[in-house]
Amino acid sequence: MARYLTEADAAQAGITITHEPAAQRFAIYREGNGGAELVGEAHYSFPREGVVDFDHTVVDESLRGTGLSGLLAHRAVTSDIAQAHTVQASCWFIEGYLAKHPELLNQST
Repeated sequence: MARYLTEADAAQAGITITHEPAAQRFAIYREGNGGAELVGEAHYSFPREGVVDFDHTVVDESLRGTGLSGLLAHRAVTSDIAQAHTVQASCWFIEGYLAKHPELLNQST
């Protein structure tokens, strides 16, 4: 099983992480014969002014253990959205990621 340490590593394998503001998510896509396939996401919402809540994170079972979940969490919590708001994490994965990497945020709750 491949292990991805950086987004560049993932990109070489045809995997990209992108921000989709209209869907309020950061998404992982894998290129294949049929085009790009959604294989993961970190969803967020705005429960009150000035707060962003990362409320759901999932990565396809076939990609678990590859490091993509961590890359997705990193992209989400270091994004402009996260930096412009107080971050709340009602998703257990993002909450755990922030506990391991509190230095990534200016503010968190």
